[in-house]
Amino acid sequence: MNKHETEIIEFKKSTSELKQGVISLSSMLNKHGTGELYFGVLNNGEIVGQQVGEKTTHDVSVEIKNHIKPTVIPTIELLNEKGKDYIKVTVNGNSKPYSAYGRYYIRSDDEDIVMDNDSLYAIFNDSNLDYSDWENAITEYAVDDVDEERLISYFNDANSCGRIKYVYKDPEDALSKLSLLKKGKLNNAGYYLFSKNKPLKLKLAVFNTEERISFSYINMFEGNIFDCIDASIQFISRYMNWSAEIVGTKRLETPEIPLEAIREIVVNSFAHMKYRDSKAIVNSIYFTPGKLKITNAGGLPANTTPEDYALGRKGPVLRNPLIDMVLYKNNMIDSFATGFERTFRLCKENGIEYEYSDEGVEFSFTFIRSKVNSNDTINDTKTNRKDSILSIIRKDSSSTRESIAQQLNLSTATIGRELRTMQELGLIKRKGSNKNGYWIILDDSENYSNI
Repeated sequence: MNKHETEIIEFKKSTSELKQGVISLSSMLNKHGTGELYFGVLNNGEIVGQQVGEKTTHDVSVEIKNHIKPTVIPTIELLNEKGKDYIKVTVNGNSKPYSAYGRYYIRSDDEDIVMDNDSLYAIFNDSNLDYSDWENAITEYAVDDVDEERLISYFNDANSCGRIKYVYKDPEDALSKLSLLKKGKLNNAGYYLFSKNKPLKLKLAVFNTEERISFSYINMFEGNIFDCIDASIQFISRYMNWSAEIVGTKRLETPEIPLEAIREIVVNSFAHMKYRDSKAIVNSIYFTPGKLKITNAGGLPANTTPEDYALGRKGPVLRNPLIDMVLYKNNMIDSFATGFERTFRLCKENGIEYEYSDEGVEFSFTFIRSKVNSNDTINDTKTNRKDSILSIIRKDSSSTRESIAQQLNLSTATIGRELRTMQELGLIKRKGSNKNGYWIILDDSENYSNI
């Protein structure tokens, strides 16, 4: 091999040194934002080969994605020279600092050195500067790349709440009004807010145990900022527990965690995250039996805590001022730096415990789930019913309310309510008339990729 170990190249004899290789990748990312790792190559560049089994490259990929934070998506190639197989791994990212197995490393020549406090503090400080220059940088994308339906909906909401007075004309005029377009091209803020090219990734999962060994649902959702916010709320609403009581003649359903508190954390996770590395899994949300955890790329500003903002000790720090302003104008953000105060108050009022973690490279907020009474089976019943309806629709997309009701031995009115709820949650939609139309499944757990 005509290469030698450098600050961006590392050789390992075999995948038995996988952990050391992952550490090298993190240190190269911290120094240069890129790195190459080879398995089956000696330190001097001699290719000795690497035994490659059915799961070898998969195991390498999983190890990297699980243990480098924030998450990076590696490119893995199986190469062959003179009959000897070897593996090349490439990573790229500019969301530093990156940790490996909970520690931070920096590359020096061909060595991986643990960062001292001064070096780490300097990187964290740099990572908390606002991204105005990045937001306003012009992209290659134009008006044709915009989801106009989403843009129109945005202005309808902004006008309704009185924060914009604007009669929609066309996408170019509307985007210019929001300072998201220059000379016919979207800036980064406009692209991530309104693009139909799905620039962001959102990991969603429901795990069966606290150890997250097995799951009942897992999905990688892709979309723009507004798509991801909607998908987050829909996912959480679908999978958290609901209790029910009869008040007068009405059935009232109450979520285990106040939806307003959830919305505050979800929206703020997209308002204040780092957007510079779109190849990374930028946000994740998962359930375990005892927790709901919401994580976003990018921690709080240095030397601050959520209580600082909730108690007014710190004023707002806008990492993405242009994106934040757009979210403010349609009332997704009520005001700046008040989200934690509302969340803490709502949790206290409803007896919800919570915890948070700020690792600098990512921030996580966890709601502790309430225990469900044995007599309260509404969530299981509703979820099983939805799954049964989805199963019927998969087999016959032209199924009617009446035919579904007959198969499930339920009333037509009950199935009608379930179908309306599933449409509101974005799980299904109806094409054509009730009599001659058909169903389209928008959120199908049977097609989720295992990530």
